[in-house]
Amino acid sequence: MKRKYADYPNWDRVLKKKYKNIYFDNEDFKGNISLLTAVKVKEKLVVGDNLVLIDDGFKWLEIYPDNNKNIAISVCINTEGDFLEWYFDIAKDSALTENGVPYIDDLYLDVILTPEGEIKMIDQEELQDALDNQIISQDDYDLAYKVANELIAKIDGKINEIDKFTRKYFNILNDEN
Repeated sequence: MKRKYADYPNWDRVLKKKYKNIYFDNEDFKGNISLLTAVKVKEKLVVGDNLVLIDDGFKWLEIYPDNNKNIAISVCINTEGDFLEWYFDIAKDSALTENGVPYIDDLYLDVILTPEGEIKMIDQEELQDALDNQIISQDDYDLAYKVANELIAKIDGKINEIDKFTRKYFNILNDEN
């Protein structure tokens, strides 16, 4: 199982970065939210049809809700402040390091939400390979699909609410830079 940290300590694509994390406990969210700013990258990350997800000045907002340890959300934001996608990692669990950095034990399966409201489940083959190679158990495999399907049902048609929520917290963390 892969462990992913909010501060991306071993991401060699990013040469210089800024990172901050704030714990929130208020009426609409309880959990950790981190902001990673890629000050300088070795090379940009381009996926799909030429979608750039990381380049100099890009930011990633990382959301770790206390009420759902099976999901971590990464929001990719370009230098113009455009939200490029919401990337939902499906996790076995999430926690904090002794230094207070959020992390997840990733279950390989992911869900992507585009600004247009399109939802895609991805990396099913990685999940299947992990099961076939006994990296995860059948229970972990079943949990990944259960969480992903529940998530898709919950976010379908909710792009405006999701955008408003993430923009609120992005503005809070970004203003502190």
